[in-house]
Amino acid sequence: MYKFMKRTVDIILSLLLIILTFPFQLIIAAVLLIIVKDNPLFFHPRGLTLDTYRFTMIKFRTMPSFQIERKNKNRMNEVFLMPKMETHLNAFACWLRKSGLDELPQIYNILLGEMSFIGPRPLMIKDLEILKAQSSFYYNLREKIISKPGITGIWQIIGDRSRGAENLVGLDLFYEEKKSSLLDLIILFSTIPMILFAKNSDERIPDNDFISKIFITALEYFRFAPSKELLPGKHE
Repeated sequence: MYKFMKRTVDIILSLLLIILTFPFQLIIAAVLLIIVKDNPLFFHPRGLTLDTYRFTMIKFRTMPSFQIERKNKNRMNEVFLMPKMETHLNAFACWLRKSGLDELPQIYNILLGEMSFIGPRPLMIKDLEILKAQSSFYYNLREKIISKPGITGIWQIIGDRSRGAENLVGLDLFYEEKKSSLLDLIILFSTIPMILFAKNSDERIPDNDFISKIFITALEYFRFAPSKELLPGKHE
């Protein structure tokens, strides 16, 4: 019943948002076309793992293609999820990213059934390759997740990038274990202030203590790495 209700809400809410925000999307696209001088939409392969929930995410492009290629080249095999990305964005693009509105086109991914509003964060293929190579234990744990990737989720609003894969996978597993309509509502309403006050950022560790208090159980539960007893056999 929960799964059916969640998909129903995803369809209704995504359709409603597409209708309500379409003129706003056109304005954003027009401004980005001028300042970025590139296709305002960015299509990027993502997934929960390299084999599960692979899809092409749609976002607003906040930097030109050559800057993205340069950033990816410079990353090499650095530890993923660490806040070391240095980007030079203009004020409008920076505001889009901090408010999370650069992810608005993902409502089309939701309508197509590739994502949900609430769920674990889908990662770039490069990050998944790094995760599998450097932290195979956490990668294998993530394969246990059956929830669809989400635009927002527990890690997206209170995740600590300085704690890397442990924090990401721990909070993802917490959501997988505790997911409910009530938890989804809490996450959804906790996301709203981040949009309104531009508190979101994929470049920095978020500072949202008032939100973190809501999920104190999650933070305490995954203060340390999940037990290796969760996986059978030998672990690296």
